[in-house]
Amino acid sequence: MDIVATRTRIGMDQPTYAYRLYVPMSQLSPERQRLIAYRSNFGIGARDAYLARVDDVIAPMTHLETPPGPVRYAQAKAIEEAASRLSAIILCALFPEMTADMLPFRFTVLSAPPNAIVHATVHELTSRYEALQPLLATITSALIGVRIDRRVT
Repeated sequence: MDIVATRTRIGMDQPTYAYRLYVPMSQLSPERQRLIAYRSNFGIGARDAYLARVDDVIAPMTHLETPPGPVRYAQAKAIEEAASRLSAIILCALFPEMTADMLPFRFTVLSAPPNAIVHATVHELTSRYEALQPLLATITSALIGVRIDRRVT
């Protein structure tokens, strides 16, 4: 499965960065694409090349089909936490300076590297929340199959 990882400097005084991980919508089934409400290219690539957030990719279809309400929001919290951990594992392999265990909103990197976009591949993540969640404490980037295809800086 193709993924797109980004490192963007967001702090001027301190070198702080936003690290993000996305999956091209083209990697997802049309059924899943229709259930993902938030569509954006997140400022990366072509205007119509939409990307999905990791939580929407790993979520079970039953979660995406659940109408808004307390049940959906309770499950969404657990899925977002798993997506944050999974993203951190993958991003640490692609950007070694990013050492957080969970995907932070902002991360300080004193070496001040340039902004970067990395195209990579991983094993299939679609609907894998239930299988991956119990493994998140021990899973590694090698087990997920992280492989860099190309870097764009």
